[in-house]
Amino acid sequence: MNVMIDTEIWSFSLKVPIREKFGSQEEYKKALEVHAKAATTIKNTLLNDTVYMSLHQVSELYHVLSFRGTRLSPQTVRNYLENIMDSDEIVKVEVTKKDLIEAMQLSDQSEIHIWDFLCFVPVKKYIDAVYTVDKHFTHEVFKKFNIKIMNPLDFWTQI
Repeated sequence: MNVMIDTEIWSFSLKVPIREKFGSQEEYKKALEVHAKAATTIKNTLLNDTVYMSLHQVSELYHVLSFRGTRLSPQTVRNYLENIMDSDEIVKVEVTKKDLIEAMQLSDQSEIHIWDFLCFVPVKKYIDAVYTVDKHFTHEVFKKFNIKIMNPLDFWTQI
C-alpha cells in the first residue's frame, strides 16, 4: 500500500517521553504506550508499504522535532532528516505552484490551516491511505479524494 504518515506520528515515534514532564505516572505510562505504538507503526509501514512525504512535510518534521515540545538536538534532527532525504524507502515529492494553489483553496474551503494540505496535496495522487492522529483529516474536504484515513494510535488530536 502507498501511504503518507502524518507528522505527529513521526514525532510520537521519535520523542521518548520524559517522566518529569507528566503530572502522574498514569499519564507517563500512556505516553510511553503511544511512543511505542507510533514507533512500531513507522517501522512496520517502512517494511511493508511505500511511504510518500512532501518536501514541505520534511520541513514540518524538522520544526516539530527541533522546536515544539520536547526538543531533540539539532544534530539528531538533521541526521534523521538527512536519512529520510537519502532513503529509497520514502518517496519525497516536491511542492509545486499548482499544489500550493490547491492547498490554499482547500484551506479556504475547510478553514483548516494550510500546513496539513501542503503535506497532503503533493502526495495525494500516489497514496491509498493517510496514517494520522490529526482530527483535521476527518473533515469532509478530505473525503472527495477517496483516500483512507487511518488512525493507528486510536486517539485524535488537533493542532
